[in-house]
Amino acid sequence: MNLFIYGTLMVPKIWDTVTLCPDPVSIPGELFHHRIQRVKHGDFPAIVADPDSPSPIPGLVIQNVSVAALDRLDQYEDEFYERVSVSIITEKSTIEAQVYRVPLELANEILSTDLWSLEWFEEEALERYWNRLFA
Repeated sequence: MNLFIYGTLMVPKIWDTVTLCPDPVSIPGELFHHRIQRVKHGDFPAIVADPDSPSPIPGLVIQNVSVAALDRLDQYEDEFYERVSVSIITEKSTIEAQVYRVPLELANEILSTDLWSLEWFEEEALERYWNRLFA
């Protein structure tokens, strides 16, 4: 199964720690018609379907994710996420993958108005996040 990652799992040490599968085969891709925001009171993001979103969400398609790794990912992700199939645009083609996202009906309850980026996370929140979850 392919999995599109867009948030904290894009940090290699987090991916490796959660999945126990270092150095996955991945392809850069973009998810359209969604928006990414910080979760309320959190340093991590969530996405929600948004047909009017002008910008794609950059991420990676991790190919051939094992059932064992997927089980660990399901445990890592908060209960409010749903894992759904989406189409990811890559440089060469469109790839079907699953992604963790917030159901639209929970978006106002779960998401803050703060935007989220990997650069912000790595500079401002990674150490705090790592120490809270893994240290």
